[in-house]
Amino acid sequence: MTTGEKIAALRREKGLSQEGLGEQLGLSRQAVSKWEADQAVPTMDNLVELSRLFGVPVDTLLRPEEELPGREQEPSEGVKISAEGLKVSYAPVLTKKTKWFIIALAALVLVSVLGNFYAMVRVQGMRARMENLTLRMEMLSNQIGNAGLAYVPQEGQTEEDALLDYDITYDLQYDPNKTVKTMLALSFSARPKELNPNGEIAKFTIQSAADSWSCSAILQQDNAYYGNTEIPMRDGFTVYLTLTDRGSGAVRNLLLETLSGIEDKYKIQADYEWQDEQGKALWDGSTIVSENGETVIRGRLQCRFYNARTDEPRCFPETCRLVLRRGDAELKSMELGPVEYKEENGQYYAYGEVDWAVDEPFDDLKLVIEMIDNFGRVEERQIYDIALTEQNVP
Repeated sequence: MTTGEKIAALRREKGLSQEGLGEQLGLSRQAVSKWEADQAVPTMDNLVELSRLFGVPVDTLLRPEEELPGREQEPSEGVKISAEGLKVSYAPVLTKKTKWFIIALAALVLVSVLGNFYAMVRVQGMRARMENLTLRMEMLSNQIGNAGLAYVPQEGQTEEDALLDYDITYDLQYDPNKTVKTMLALSFSARPKELNPNGEIAKFTIQSAADSWSCSAILQQDNAYYGNTEIPMRDGFTVYLTLTDRGSGAVRNLLLETLSGIEDKYKIQADYEWQDEQGKALWDGSTIVSENGETVIRGRLQCRFYNARTDEPRCFPETCRLVLRRGDAELKSMELGPVEYKEENGQYYAYGEVDWAVDEPFDDLKLVIEMIDNFGRVEERQIYDIALTEQNVP
């Protein structure tokens, strides 16, 4: 119970009205009414007088937890007053409006914290998407380079002595089902003298005349960059390790090497001769006779394959056959070989005994040597009615 409620209860027990209590205390009825409504607090002098009049301690009147004699304490709201001696303290009570204000303030703080967290997550997500987009653009650039499409190379400083070591390997790739059937498969490694992997974007750049290609350069634990790609067949090209500064955009082109004479390494030169039974060359053209609408081809044929244009040939014949055609139709064919390699001169040979007769004039026919090389390429060389000819295989 509040102090006002206790005064009202004790007053009624004494059978006094508010006006009667006021007369005994020398106060007005309005003053007593304000006490009982807890709109005012009695002075200490009035509290002492009330204590004497009602026969209860002052503490009982002031403290809500102190029960009136013979009564249970009732909970109170509003201003709480306690007294010990001459001291009075006030204990504020939260109203519904205050409670709702605190709840709204807490909700506002929570929303602000969640908003900041969401914004931070969005920024990190956007940053990750930008990095992913950059990577995809680099991959797309590499794919364009691998497709053999030319682009304008980046300008930048060229450095010729900026690598500790490097390596370039290449080999021919042939696929008859592709638009560009003959490609060069390239692999690179390069170890720069100055390494700044976190501050630079690395790629390998290949230049050949006006054409240029690129591929990713991946840094490995040995502090060397590695990469590989394919380009259309070229006789020569130059390889750079291109480093682009992430901050300033400055470009450094570290030279690996300029290579040339590549196409010759993948060519085969061929010649042939007709021979007699003792293996001597026949120069009289007697092996091919065409008369009266009939053609007879009879003799021993030797085919020789070699490459006199390079010291590093990478191409050789795997199978060889002789074919007689009229238009696209095959009239006769036979295997020549097997193909033999002679170490003394580094050349390849194939032989065959021919004994053909057809009811067609030779002018309407085409006699060819068909060769399949170690890359699967099919090449043909035509044989005429003379004893010796020499042709280059592209």
